[in-house]
Amino acid sequence: MFHDIIKKIPRRDYGIDGLEVHVDHTSTGTVYFVSAEKEVVFPEHFHAAQWTIVVTGSCTFTANGESKIYSAGETYFIPAGLKHQITLHAGYSEVDYVDDPLDGEECTMENKVIAGLQTIVTELAQQADGHLIQARIFASQGLSKLAKQYEEHAAEERGYVVKCIDRLIDLGCAVKLEDKKCAPIICDAVEYLKHDLQVSKDGLAWLKEILCAAQDDPTTFDLLKDYYQDEEGDMYWAEQQLALIEMIGKQNWLTKQI
Repeated sequence: MFHDIIKKIPRRDYGIDGLEVHVDHTSTGTVYFVSAEKEVVFPEHFHAAQWTIVVTGSCTFTANGESKIYSAGETYFIPAGLKHQITLHAGYSEVDYVDDPLDGEECTMENKVIAGLQTIVTELAQQADGHLIQARIFASQGLSKLAKQYEEHAAEERGYVVKCIDRLIDLGCAVKLEDKKCAPIICDAVEYLKHDLQVSKDGLAWLKEILCAAQDDPTTFDLLKDYYQDEEGDMYWAEQQLALIEMIGKQNWLTKQI
C-alpha cells in the first residue's frame, strides 16, 4: 500500500498474516508504516504517546469502554500509558509516530515505567483538580465532612504528582505538560461516589502493571507501591460508604456528612 521507498525501512515481523509493518527509529521517537490486507486485532496494550494518521481504509479504536472509527485522512492521538485496543480493517494503512526512540526494542520495561510516571503526573493532577472541585460543590451543599474527605484526597494526589515529577527528573527524563481529557463533574454525592469508585478500580488495575514493570528499580517501585496503597485505601473507603448507604439509606447517610 505504501510506495516502494518505504520498503527500504526495516520491517518488523509480528507473525500476523496480512500485516506489514516498517519501523524507523529516530533520535526522538519511532515512526511506523503499517498496512493490513486482512482484518487485524491488536489486544489491549499501552505505550508512550502516539500520533496516527490514517492513510487508507478504517480502524476501530477502543479505550475506556468507548469505541470510535477512524477513516482515511483522519488523525488521532493516544496519551502515554492509556490502555487501548485497536482493530485494523482490511485494506487499512497508517503512519504512526510514537514518542519513544526505542519503542518495541530493548528497555521495554523501563519505557513502560517512564510512560507510567508521566501518565500519573498528567492524569493524577487532573484527578486532584476534580476532587477539589467536587469538595467545593459538596461544601456548598452543606456536606462539610464529605468536602473535607475529598480535599484531603486532592492534597494527597498532588503530593504524589510532585514525587513522580521528581522521579522522572532523577531518571534524566523530560517531564511533559500534556493535554488532559475532559472529566465529569457530578453534583449528586452518591452518584459521584459510585463514579469515583470505578475510577479507583480501573486505576489500580493499570497501576499494578506499572508496579510489575518497576520491580528492577527499587526507588520507583517503592514510590509506586506507596501510591498504590494510598489509592487502595481510597477505594476501600468508597466501598464502605456505599455499603453504609445501602444499609441506612441515602438521606441518613447525607445527614452524617453535614
